[in-house]
Amino acid sequence: MGSCPRCGNSGFLLKTHGCMSCGTIGCERCQIAPGQYRKPDGNATPFRTCAWECFDRWAWSHVSHGHDATPWGSAWVFQNVELAPSAVGRVKKMAEDLRRERALGHAINLINAERHEDAASINESLGMWREAGEARRVGRRQVTTQVHVDVNNLIEQVRKGGLATTYTCPACKSPIQITNDTSASSLKTCQYCGSAIQTTDLAEFLSKVVGGR
Repeated sequence: MGSCPRCGNSGFLLKTHGCMSCGTIGCERCQIAPGQYRKPDGNATPFRTCAWECFDRWAWSHVSHGHDATPWGSAWVFQNVELAPSAVGRVKKMAEDLRRERALGHAINLINAERHEDAASINESLGMWREAGEARRVGRRQVTTQVHVDVNNLIEQVRKGGLATTYTCPACKSPIQITNDTSASSLKTCQYCGSAIQTTDLAEFLSKVVGGR
């Protein structure tokens, strides 16, 4: 009569097996079978572990290196193990959670590199719409701030160079004089029609003026 060293179960012809994760010896009563090895001759050998915790540790050791369950006919195979339906979901969730975690880490790196649109696209692919919007807003704020700094620097160069030029209002086509007495604040709106002057357009215009000295 055999006896299980793990649970104490005993009986004639009792078979014991080592857990495929931790190696602990157990029997069919105290172990689970999350899958089976399919042999070339068509026969199958149960893949046994102590519990789902052991299976998860074994699965994670492979998922963390980029492996995932793949379809094989009507079944799913993972590391040569034909998984039971209850095990398929656990492996797929591990792989998806890891993919999501790595994608979020990459998005953070992109934000640090000021590639806000790329980061927003990753957040969108993960269904994180609020985070995608915030990444774009941060990017726009940084661009706007930089453009304002550029305009101030360009006006200062116009002033120091004793230059004078005329910017045409895109809305009313009126000539807006820019001289060494012009301030950045006076160029926020057209003095004739009151329309807002786009800072990016003004910066591009002034860059050409300064560069053509």
